[in-house]
Amino acid sequence: MTFFVGWSAPSARPLAAFLAAVVLALLLGMGGLALALGSTVNDPGSGDFTGDRMLTGVLVTDPYPVIVLDPDPMHPAGHTVLLSGGGKRGVQPEAGPLAGQRVKAVGYGVKRGTLDMLLVDTIQAEPGDAAIPSTESLGRWRLTGEICDGKCMLGVMRPGTGLAHKACANVCVMGGVPPVLVTTEPVAGSRFLLMGDPAGHALPDGFRDHTAIPQRMDGAVRRLGDLLVFRTDVNAAVDP
Repeated sequence: MTFFVGWSAPSARPLAAFLAAVVLALLLGMGGLALALGSTVNDPGSGDFTGDRMLTGVLVTDPYPVIVLDPDPMHPAGHTVLLSGGGKRGVQPEAGPLAGQRVKAVGYGVKRGTLDMLLVDTIQAEPGDAAIPSTESLGRWRLTGEICDGKCMLGVMRPGTGLAHKACANVCVMGGVPPVLVTTEPVAGSRFLLMGDPAGHALPDGFRDHTAIPQRMDGAVRRLGDLLVFRTDVNAAVDP
């Protein structure tokens, strides 16, 4: 009885050059495809620490604490900065009594693209008029994106997005860190939207089922200063 051993060296040797060419073509082809796909995606900017900062402006606490800085030539409606505390917590206890007032906040800055956050050390009332921040309704939108905690997504942790970060994102948002929707396509020039419920308050606990994965949601978009706020029923989010 005779057996043919297909993997023996003598029979495989004539195919070596062919197989090497196939492997090389696959590597080059997949690399080129990845480069082509990546070049079509808008770069949202890296997440970076920006050092010690002292900010003065009007404090808004719904849906999550932010400070709207005074208007300037670069930000005619005022620049809006997210606020978070140390660790996996927000600043709701400190910010609540100061809602709507002019405040001074001191802390450490972190930034990604057009979005800024201050990791607050202290926040206190500041003398001066508390002008009502500029707001504008942009109507209803259907958006697709990933729900992230704003702190880690901005670069405090890496990765700060994706399934590897799901548990951390849930703990951060449950602790009061502002949640951010990172959209697949720009909305009125931005891919980062602070999230709230339909009434403009914090997200319900059901958000935990929808973080770190692509989701499609319907809701209203409002501009607060220069920050977009997406009011949505997160429990109705679905796979895109």
